[in-house]
Amino acid sequence: MKKLCSVIAVSIVLLWGVVLPLAAQSEPVFLGVFSEPFTTAFIAGELEYPGELDWYTFDVTGDDSRVYLLCRGKDVYGTRTVVFDDESVHVGTSEEGTLEVILAAGTYRVRVDSVGSAVQDYSLIVSSGAETEPNDGILESNDLGSFTGVVLAFGSLLPRGDADFFRFEIPEGGLPEGGEALLIETNGSSSGDTVLILYRYSDVEQRYLPVAFDDDSGADYWSRLLLPAQPLDRYAIRVEETAYPLDGIEQYGLLITPLALSTDREPNDTSAQAVALMPASPATATWTADGVLDVDDTTDFYELALDTPALMRIWTESQPDTGNFDTLLALYTSSGNRLAANDDTDNSLWSRIIVPLDAASYYITVEASGREASMVPYRLRVAAQGVETVAESEPNETPDTAQTIELADGEALLIEAAIGLEGDIDSFRFALDEETTVVFETGPMPGSAMDSDTTLTLYDETFAEIAYNDDADGSWSRIEQTLSPGVYYIMVQPYFSDEVFEYALLIAEL
Repeated sequence: MKKLCSVIAVSIVLLWGVVLPLAAQSEPVFLGVFSEPFTTAFIAGELEYPGELDWYTFDVTGDDSRVYLLCRGKDVYGTRTVVFDDESVHVGTSEEGTLEVILAAGTYRVRVDSVGSAVQDYSLIVSSGAETEPNDGILESNDLGSFTGVVLAFGSLLPRGDADFFRFEIPEGGLPEGGEALLIETNGSSSGDTVLILYRYSDVEQRYLPVAFDDDSGADYWSRLLLPAQPLDRYAIRVEETAYPLDGIEQYGLLITPLALSTDREPNDTSAQAVALMPASPATATWTADGVLDVDDTTDFYELALDTPALMRIWTESQPDTGNFDTLLALYTSSGNRLAANDDTDNSLWSRIIVPLDAASYYITVEASGREASMVPYRLRVAAQGVETVAESEPNETPDTAQTIELADGEALLIEAAIGLEGDIDSFRFALDEETTVVFETGPMPGSAMDSDTTLTLYDETFAEIAYNDDADGSWSRIEQTLSPGVYYIMVQPYFSDEVFEYALLIAEL
């Protein structure tokens, strides 16, 4: 199924959402006529079976027209874009990147397929959005027109020190298809370090004033802004290189996408206003809530009621198609005592807490962390799992004295332990009867927010090293590994040999 979302031009050509039935896919989908600068066509498509080919066509009215095609798959498999003229002569090919072609007037065909013959969703953007110089100031901005859908423009930051400006306005009816926010991002097939500065026109001042700034929130060192947009707002975007020394950027893309966000129930800025988390169904111990933080709403409160003791996994992740943002997650008792907190985990800006809890009511807070410019959409996930708690048994410094532990199906194991005298090492031995993915994670003792520095090492039966981790969650450690049937050892050591501290080792099957 393909969805043709919009075509945008300075002259404002618009094609509203058209969903074609599968039977109609034998005919190529017409994307539109590229006759004006900054015309953009956007398609959300799906390769529904291995080896499927999706076909599109578009027209170009002027000779030497520069057209860009960007196709991105929504999973790990690569997509391929191939362009032909109306006589089936090959024009160009790209895999998971931007294809730039210079075309004469005529009709062209676009084929989208999967490099690995995968079944997957994808998005295809075709644009004639090449910048025109001079556009080095607000008054010289390239005019993107009235915003009625996805816009893709391309430019270069050459010579060194160049700045590019683009301006657009929100129509009186607001963003299309119920959108309430704009995602503005730079990207490119090669490396680049940009800065984005957003200006909004002030009717009071009668001039554009800066309202948002971003340097490195996008992929690699590219930039990204997410902000609410109101009808009749007028904006200007400034793009510059920010790396030192300035080398210039041969080509970058500026992508502006309308988003419909799932928001939380407001107000929920205090524990007294906390939103009660409801389980996904009576038969499952999982909870989900979507929310959005901004400069006027920096903390969201949720209340979680547990009927039975459980190991709780609490984490934040992205809402669909919104990208990654930086959150801070905290867990409190009903009386306000903080039990756990986490900022960044597993090389991600998202947050995760894993902690055993007694049957009681708790508060969870989600805060914006870092230098987010305006809006932080997130999804809060909570899942409960049975847990058995055991105490460490000394001595357990060597493989011969390692403490034997047993892992029960569907139940996590929490070992309450301590690093004692200088040079202390804690070793644990366990066996698996079948191939299993197991996570090992150190953290503070239940009820403590203490932060200590550990290392984790996983060994096989011959004491050959399988995996090692130092810092995965602050200074705590984490290993996730798929293991074959056999006997294994997990060893906990302090990073600094003279440290003495208590800790908990969580072992859970995934």
